[in-house]
Amino acid sequence: MKKLINTMALLTITSNFATAGHHIKPTEPTTTMHKKEVVVVDNNVKYNGFYLGGGLTYLLLNDAVELRGVGLTFIGGYYLNQYLGFEARYTTTIDRVDIDTGAHVHSKDIDMTNLGLYIKPMYNLTTGFSFYGLAGYGQAKADNLEEDGFQWGLGAKYELSNGVGLFFDYMNLYDGDNFDGTEIDNTFYNTTSFGALYTF
Repeated sequence: MKKLINTMALLTITSNFATAGHHIKPTEPTTTMHKKEVVVVDNNVKYNGFYLGGGLTYLLLNDAVELRGVGLTFIGGYYLNQYLGFEARYTTTIDRVDIDTGAHVHSKDIDMTNLGLYIKPMYNLTTGFSFYGLAGYGQAKADNLEEDGFQWGLGAKYELSNGVGLFFDYMNLYDGDNFDGTEIDNTFYNTTSFGALYTF
C-alpha cells in the first residue's frame, strides 16, 4: 500500500511539471540593427565631363590702402569623377574700384584681375550637394601691381538637374608681406563668388 501511494505521488508530481511546461512560451532573442547612412548617387547628376560657368565676384585687396571691387569670374574645367576635377578661372572687375585710405574713400577706374589654374578635390555630402577645395597657381593683379604664386580656395556646390548647378566659394589669391615689392606687411588679396555651372 505504501509503495502504491509513493508511486501515485511521483506520477502526480511528474504530471504537474509536464503540464506547467505547456504554459511557458519560448523567448526569441532580439537583435538591434543599426542603419548605415549611404550617399545615393543620382543618375540625373553629372559627375564627370567638361563644365563651364561664371559668377558675380567681390574682390578685396588690403595693402597700403584697401581696394574693393565687384567683378565677374569665368570658369572652365573638367571633372574626372565625383571626387576630383581641374579648373581654370579668370576674374576681372566690371566697375570702378573703391579705394579706402583710412581717412576717406574714393572711387577710381582701375583693374583688379586674377588668372589661375587649380586642382579641385570634392566631397559629396548628399546627392547633388558637395564641398570642394581649390589649390593651384595664379597671377593676381591690382592696377600696376601683380603677384604670382600659390592660391587656394573653399566652396560648396548644389547640383540642380541636367548638369546645371549653383556654387559659392572663397579664394585666397595672396596672403603675405611685400605684395609686388610694396614693403607692406600682412597683405591679403581674396575673392568671394556666387554663380552657376553647366556640366556637358
